[in-house]
Amino acid sequence: MKIPWRSFFGFSDEGPGETFAHAMGRARHLLEIQNYEDACRILKYAEKNGDAEGIYLYGWCCWRGNGVVEDAAKAVYLWKKAASMGYEPAIERCKDINDFIETLH
Repeated sequence: MKIPWRSFFGFSDEGPGETFAHAMGRARHLLEIQNYEDACRILKYAEKNGDAEGIYLYGWCCWRGNGVVEDAAKAVYLWKKAASMGYEPAIERCKDINDFIETLH
């Protein structure tokens, strides 16, 4: 029997059958309305659920300090993780960071 994703932290608006993919839709909406704390409650489980978009979005929350403590190192780690999964926006973000670093040398 598969344990539902939300049982890890008890957060679901859609009841016991909600999938993580559905929760990601809610997380995107929560980000749009700037409810970062609730969005991050979902996004922080993206890595465990293999969701590259969620990992990338959680990276932005860490970068900006939206809903979580600002942590640039964690943001870069998350973007690299999402990039390694082939998520194009994360690949571009990592490229931009590398290009910036090269301008410093």
